[in-house]
Order: sequence, then C-alpha cells, then structure tokens
Amino acid sequence: MFKLFTVQGATSMLPEVDARLKTLQDAARDFAEVQASAHGMRLGTAEAWAIREELAFLLRAVRDARSELARLGVQVPDLGAGIVEFPARLEGEVVHLVWERGQDAITRYHRLTGDPVPLPLNVDPERA
Repeated sequence: MFKLFTVQGATSMLPEVDARLKTLQDAARDFAEVQASAHGMRLGTAEAWAIREELAFLLRAVRDARSELARLGVQVPDLGAGIVEFPARLEGEVVHLVWERGQDAITRYHRLTGDPVPLPLNVDPERA
C-alpha cells in the first residue's frame, strides 16, 4: 500500500516498525543458518525432510513479516543494516524518510532522484 507519512506520523510508528523489522531479520537469519546447515546433506533422509519443513516454515515467516511491513506502507531497502524508508512529502517534494534500526528518531531522508547518501532532516517534526 502506498501512503505518504509526515515526520511525526512516521516517528510514531517506529516501535511497531522496529518490532516487525526484528521479526523479519530474525527469520531471515534463521533461514540462512538452516539453509547453510543443510549443505551436503543426503536427500531423502528424515533429517533432510525435517530441514526442508523448517525452511518452508521460515520462508513463510519471512514473507509474512515483509508483507506486514509493506502493509504499514514502509520499504526495507537494506534488511541486513536494518534500514527502513517511509515515503513522505517534504516542502512539496516526495522523498523517503530514512530510519535505521537502533536509532531513536528519523534524522535523514533522500530524494527519489537517487541521492548517493541520505541528507540530514532539518525539519521540525511538529510541522512536517
């Protein structure tokens, strides 16, 4: 779902986004670990079947967590770094507010034209 956030609105969603992002990161990490442990395993064994079932479960968890974040209207361009973007309008321009997991506030944004690095957010959150 596409929606535009205000800085204040995006900031108020950080606890929910953080929880869902953590779920996604954990599921993706667990998937990678289980997949790596399956390397070289003999096919057709009970152990291989159990690993396949665990991978299917974790893949569903990853998809569900991604869907929940998309439902909230945010994008995750870098899962490993925990970077989340909130579409917003600043001074008449559509931009992405950039938040990184672990930060207390949204302090950066980037234009959709492809800023090489996010720009500092110099906006009063009460007015944006």
